[in-house]
This record gives sequence, C-alpha cells and structure tokens, in this order.
Amino acid sequence: MLGCGLLAAVSLPAAPPRWQLESNPSPPTQAQINAAENQVRQHQAALGAEQGKLSAASTMLGRLQTQAEVLTERYDEVQVNEQRAASAYQVTEASLSQARRQEDASQSALAGLAAEEFESGGGFDSLTAMLGDASGPQAYLNQVGLGQVLAQSGTDTLAANQANEAVARVFRAQARELLTAQQADLRAANDLKLAIRAAVARQTAFVASTKDSRNSLARELASAQAHESALQAARQAALAAAAAQAAAAAAAAAAGSQGSTQVPPWAWGSGATATQGDIAANWALTQLGKPYQWGATGPGSYDCSGLTMEAWAQAGVQLLHYTGYQWEEGPHVPLNELQRGDLLFYATNTADPSTIHHVGIYIGNGMMVDAPYTGAFVRIDSMYQPGGLIGAVRPAG
Repeated sequence: MLGCGLLAAVSLPAAPPRWQLESNPSPPTQAQINAAENQVRQHQAALGAEQGKLSAASTMLGRLQTQAEVLTERYDEVQVNEQRAASAYQVTEASLSQARRQEDASQSALAGLAAEEFESGGGFDSLTAMLGDASGPQAYLNQVGLGQVLAQSGTDTLAANQANEAVARVFRAQARELLTAQQADLRAANDLKLAIRAAVARQTAFVASTKDSRNSLARELASAQAHESALQAARQAALAAAAAQAAAAAAAAAAGSQGSTQVPPWAWGSGATATQGDIAANWALTQLGKPYQWGATGPGSYDCSGLTMEAWAQAGVQLLHYTGYQWEEGPHVPLNELQRGDLLFYATNTADPSTIHHVGIYIGNGMMVDAPYTGAFVRIDSMYQPGGLIGAVRPAG
C-alpha cells in the first residue's frame, strides 16, 4: 500500500509555473532547465539517503520484534512455572497442616500416658511435682523410675512426634524457597518484557517518523521532476512551434502555387500542450476501478475510446468517440518523445491503421490508463502489455 501511495504522489505533477499559464512569448532558457535538473539530482540524493536510513531503522525494528517474541515466550514459561510452584506450595501447606495435626495427636498421646501413669501409682502431690518439674513430664517420669515403662509403651508415639516435626520443617522450607525463587524469576521476566516492548514502541515510532520524512522527500522530488519536465516541454513546444510555423509557411507557399490542398486542422500546430496532457492523464487516473462497457462514455462506465474522449474533454480538446478517428485527430509522435496524456493505439496489424481496435492514455514511465475489455475495469497497464502497439498521437489543441 505504501508503494502505491508513492506512485500516485510521484505521478501527479506540481502546478505549472506562471510563465506557462500566461502565454509568455519567451520560453525557458537552457540555464533554467539545467538548474531544474540540478534540483532534481539534489532531491534524489536526499531521498536516497533517507531511504537508507529507513531501511536500517526497519531492520533494527525487526530485530527488536524478534527479541520481544523471545522474551514474551520466556515470560509465559516463567509464569507457568510460578503457577506450578504456587500449586506445589498449596499442596505443601496441606501436608504441613496434616503433619501439625499428627504432631498434636502424638503430644496428646504422650500426655495420656503420663495421666495413666499418675492414676495408677501416684497422687495429687506426684502430679503436682510432675507438672511443676522444670524439665517437663519426661524428666519427672525418669526421676520416679517410670522412664523404662514410658519408653516401652510410648516409643512409637515419641518417634511419630519427632518425625512429624521434621516433616513439617522440610515441607515449610522447601516449598517457600521454591515459590520465592519462581516469584523472583517472574518479576525479572516481566521487567524484561516491559523493557523490550518499550524499545519496540520507540523504534516503531522512529520508523514511522522516518517514513513520513521519506514520503515528504519523495513529494519534493516529484515536484522538482514535474517542474523540470514542464520547462523541457515548454522549450520543446516553442522550438516545435517555430518549426511548424516555418513548415506551414512553406506549405502555404506551395499550396498557393499548386492550388488548394485539404489538410487536417492540427497540421498548423504541434498538438496539445504538456499542461493539457497532464490534465487529461490526471483525470483518467480518477476513473480507475470503473467498469468497461461497450459504447459507454461515463460517468459510471467507459469503453476505451469513450475514456480517452472524456479525459481530453477535461483539457478542452474535443475528440470523436471512435479509435479510428482519434488516430487522425492530432500529430503522430515517436514513442521516445511521449508526453503524459498522449494516446497509445493498438492494432491487429501494426502495418495497417485500419485494424486499430484499442486506445489508452499515457501517464509516464511506460504506463497507461485504459478501459481494456468487457468484464474488466479502468486500470493502469504497461503500454506494451496489450501487444500490437502501432503508434501514438498527441491530440490537437
């Protein structure tokens, strides 16, 4: 889409200079043309430099976008790992709760043993001594000679109590360490993701700015090229007009001596001006996309000669609605001297103008606008694409 936009921008010339609109009898000098050519070269150099800058910026943007994809995927991986660690920690908390319940149960069992021992062989004073002992019930039982009994009957309970405490400590430490590490990784990955996205955004803005600058330079180049072309066309038209006047005078002199001879009205001039050709070509470009219809002259559809007739009508030149007649409605021009707006004709036999069957409007750079055939639409084609190019005509002004 960008390339198409540039083509349209370059194809549309700048407004013609005042001398071209005021019928100034003095054509542009060669020095003016040389200056215009120099301006074109300067604009081409500036555009080339900006295009190189844009290419480098676009390459860097591509690299940053690739890095962003890699880091985003890394972030997604770490996020999944953090979710797994959180799930594992929840499972660990559940296991820890179970271990604590078992620890409480084993402590209750131990207290039950002490109570049974008290009930079977002691009294209130002994219970008071056991509970008041600074080293706890176990020390008291040892003092009164009950350690062996307790060891025999409570071995499993004490072992289970110690095991449950160890399990609780391991579960708590490992699960929290894993979760903490994964949360740290997630924060780091998120920071990298945000940083690279910010870099991509900055580079994208730089590329857009560079494109705007490049497009502005392209428009300036198009304007300079149009100005140069207008100067060249005006100088050539002035020289051709002088030659045509000389030829007309000679023809008139010959006609006076040999009797009157019928000549076409355009024979006394050199065809329409470059400005008129630009008007016709630019108007034809506004009709792109409208359907071909046999015998139609617009505004909704056209056949080939109907399109060319209406295009040149915008420039003040009246053509007949028939390719055979339009072939005769202006001087024939060599293909290496084409101007925008010139008519290109196609024939089944390029040696016989009576076989002409198609016409298009030249828009520059080897391209034309035409209404090709039934089922197609007004479009831009290569001037050589249809085949059978017999010649070109510059409609008479």
